[in-house]
Amino acid sequence: MNVPGKSKQIKANRLNRIARLLHIYTSMLMLLIMLFFTVTGLTLNHRDWLPDPPALQVQELLLPAVLQDSEAWYQDPLSQAVHMREWLRTSQGIYGVEVSYDWQTDEQLLLIDMKRPGGYSLVEVQPATGVLVLENQDYGVIAILNDLHMGRYSGTVWRVFIDISALLMLLFTLTGLWLVLPQKKRRQRLLYISGLGMAIMATGYLWVLKG
Repeated sequence: MNVPGKSKQIKANRLNRIARLLHIYTSMLMLLIMLFFTVTGLTLNHRDWLPDPPALQVQELLLPAVLQDSEAWYQDPLSQAVHMREWLRTSQGIYGVEVSYDWQTDEQLLLIDMKRPGGYSLVEVQPATGVLVLENQDYGVIAILNDLHMGRYSGTVWRVFIDISALLMLLFTLTGLWLVLPQKKRRQRLLYISGLGMAIMATGYLWVLKG
C-alpha cells in the first residue's frame, strides 16, 4: 500500500541525493577553474599591477626560396600568404589564433595580422624585393591569462571551454541553493546573506551608472 506522504518524502530524498552528488562533483571539477577565473578577475580589474611589457621586436627577414616566386604571388597572393604563415610558424615560432590577410594589389604588398592571447604579430611582405618586416609583441604571462579569461583571441575550443565552465558554475550554484532551501534553521540566515550580496552588487552597478 502506497502512502502519499511517504512517497513524496522518498522522491524528495532522491532529488536531494542527486543534487548533493552534482554539487560535490561540480565543485571538484570547478576547483582549479574557479581559482583561475578568480585570480584573473583581480588582475583584469587591476591592470596597473602588470609589469611594463617587453619592447616591441622588429626584424627584417628574407623570404625563403620557395616563397620568392613572383609569378605565384601575382596569380594567387592569398594562397602564398597561407604558405607564408606556415613558414613563420615552423621557422620563426610566430603564430596567431585570429589571422587576417590584406593583399594590396597596387603596391604588391601583403599584410598579415596575427593575434593571440597576450600578444600579436604583424607581418609586411614585399614579394618583389624578397623581404618581409616582422613586428612581434608579447605582453607576458599575466596578459595571456587575462585574455584567456575574456576568451580574447583564444579560438573556438577555448570559448567552448568557457561556456562549459559557466554551465558547471551555474549547476554548482543552483544545486547549492536547492540543498539550502529545505534547511529551516539555516535557510533564513543564508537567504539574508544572499540578499546582502545582491544588494552590494546592485549598489555597485548603480554607482557605476552615476559615473
